[in-house]
Amino acid sequence: MNWKIFRSVLPLVALVAFAYYTRSLKPDYSKKEPILITDSDELIWRFQMNEGTELINQIVQFEGKITGFDSLLIIMDHRLICAPDSSGHIKVDIGDSITLKGRCLGYDDLLDELRLDHVVQVMN
Repeated sequence: MNWKIFRSVLPLVALVAFAYYTRSLKPDYSKKEPILITDSDELIWRFQMNEGTELINQIVQFEGKITGFDSLLIIMDHRLICAPDSSGHIKVDIGDSITLKGRCLGYDDLLDELRLDHVVQVMN
């Protein structure tokens, strides 16, 4: 009788352990400290001058003006394309100046755009 109970509980224990393990693999970018605090123009300038390669996959904090929205993306100063973090809700309007932080994904030379994800709003 004990073996039947053990056999039925074992898959549940394995499922809980797997869920805990996969949840711990995802880093919480909103709590990480940025390696650079700047404004959006200087951040774009770094990538234009090929000095931004060390910022790829790193957290940066930047200030700028919201110039547009595209479905789930926030466009800052026409050149920073920001994908907000799923847990963070950014309530802004076009023309607002705000401070954000997020992970740099890459720079597109042709479009002169910098892509960021896991972007959250920084409260001053």
